[in-house]
Amino acid sequence: MELNIRKYIDEEITKEEALELCQLKGSKLLELFNVANEVREKYCGNKIETCTITNAKSGKCSEDCKFCAQSEKYNTCIETYPLKDLEILENECKEAIAHNSDRFAIVTSGKGIQKGTKDYETIKKFAEDMSKENIEICCSIGLLNEDELKTLREAGVVRFHSNLQTSIKAYKDIVATTHNVLDRVETIKAAQKVGMKVCCGGIIGMGETWEDRIDMAFTCKELGVDAIPLNILNPIKGTPHGDREILSVDEILKTIAIYRLILKDKNIKVVAGRESILKDFMGNAFLAGANGLMIGGYLTIKGRSVEDDFKFIENLKKIWES
Repeated sequence: MELNIRKYIDEEITKEEALELCQLKGSKLLELFNVANEVREKYCGNKIETCTITNAKSGKCSEDCKFCAQSEKYNTCIETYPLKDLEILENECKEAIAHNSDRFAIVTSGKGIQKGTKDYETIKKFAEDMSKENIEICCSIGLLNEDELKTLREAGVVRFHSNLQTSIKAYKDIVATTHNVLDRVETIKAAQKVGMKVCCGGIIGMGETWEDRIDMAFTCKELGVDAIPLNILNPIKGTPHGDREILSVDEILKTIAIYRLILKDKNIKVVAGRESILKDFMGNAFLAGANGLMIGGYLTIKGRSVEDDFKFIENLKKIWES
């Protein structure tokens, strides 16, 4: 019997059905993209969600995530520095506001920024100051407990970011010894408990199976997260994944589309790799279910100019609304 993809516009998709879609090719693959775009429009409308991050504390991370340039265990020759001064962070946030970004996130290397440290107090003060402005304040500062998250929520942090990176089953293959995936799950649940929204996704292209990708999507659904960033591995020399083959465009777009069918009303963001790997096909990601992007660059990789991204967004809206 021929697969009926259009039924997923209204119906929930099972894990088994999602895995079946992973095998699509040719005209059925194009149909999948079209259906995912319809699902995006029905449940999310025609708004592109934008966020800006600052690499607020770079490198010398104790963790052994195999994909990451910031681990102290690998020789990647990145710039390293302690937490930026409060004034610098606030000026960067004001610049994001001037660019009409929806959100601004402080991102730090390391296992976590603990309460009582100078870094934690700086981030707390930043949230108190900038939450008064017309932008949503977010943090991606590692593994925190409920008390630490509650204090930040009261200071004005609206959203917390903690990626699963891959399936729970495969997590041990990318973070071997320094922490457990359940540590991340506990942080996500604690953030939700204190009233924060949660941004949680991962990286595709690390050697994971289709089942791993689908499992990660369903875990995000079960956790009830609000946004799912999908990064495309850009292999970094010096890391264990430095020589890995880059994913094909059709596989990337297929992943985005299936995620949209699973996570119908969520913000699915195409993050690192959209310019450098998708290249000429970057716009296709937003015609296959995506509805969010990061502007102004990533952590250790430079992105496009903000002006180019907003021109892209305006042109995309014209296509969506035509």
